[in-house]
Amino acid sequence: MIKYLKILLITFLLMYSSGLTIENKIIFKIDNEIITTVDVLGEINNLKFFNKDINQLTDEEIYQIAVQSITKYKIKKKSLSKNFGKIEFQNDDYLNQIIQKTYENLGFQDLKTFKNELSKNQISFKKFQEKLITDILWNQVIFSKYYNKLVIDEEKLRKQIKNNKKINSIYLKEIVYEVSDIKEIEEKYNLIIKDINVLGFESAAIKHSVSNTSSNGGDLGWINENSISNKILNELEKISVKNVTEPIRISSGFLILQKFDEREIQKDINNEEELKKLIDFEKNQQLNNYSNLYYNKIKKDFKINAP
Repeated sequence: MIKYLKILLITFLLMYSSGLTIENKIIFKIDNEIITTVDVLGEINNLKFFNKDINQLTDEEIYQIAVQSITKYKIKKKSLSKNFGKIEFQNDDYLNQIIQKTYENLGFQDLKTFKNELSKNQISFKKFQEKLITDILWNQVIFSKYYNKLVIDEEKLRKQIKNNKKINSIYLKEIVYEVSDIKEIEEKYNLIIKDINVLGFESAAIKHSVSNTSSNGGDLGWINENSISNKILNELEKISVKNVTEPIRISSGFLILQKFDEREIQKDINNEEELKKLIDFEKNQQLNNYSNLYYNKIKKDFKINAP
């Protein structure tokens, strides 16, 4: 089946890129909702627009990522429909802030230019908005379900903060991966390292990571070391810039970090502000882990099958 789908996909990609009409075939189903060739090609187009690093992967790998992306979106949307009924978001200001951050990260100066580029690439701005709203509402559900389960040792974090005027800021990229058997940890890690060496970290993150950051190559951006837990900081201190950590055990699987860059910051440190940043970082890490765990849990309630 995989070999057939790969041949079918390459054929469709050639036809699609040549502007030819393609036959719309059923690829798989999620419960009673069919996912077609056009859906998958549309998702591939979408993935390539928002992350150029995906072009480093093979057609079959891109196909699998597109299928996983559609599946995740559809399951989240169906689950949210049970909680909210009609999926909509009332806070336009917050939504617009997310949209602005997205197009600025892609290098666009304004919304009009961004919309024009989406249109040129046959990507619906409305569908782009719907995906953003789905992610926002999903995060709200995760927050409401698991906020009371977050464990923050404030005193321990307070001791972690250094009382000096110099701190390091580290540019981090992440890959979060899962294994079904403890024996697969090293095997999966070696496979990811091989892809990092051949394809680059960003492409490896797109291919392997189950984190929300996978869509932008695992990019976490600049993070002050005072905002990083001791467990993770200890691993980062073992490696130099451009290198990656050994697998770090987290609740939803394993974490690999790349120390992409590092710099020293000269500033007066406000201990309370740094404590707040560290607490926020810890909360976000735990909520992301709970998000993956909850998705894997509800995914079992949906019937996913090939026709």
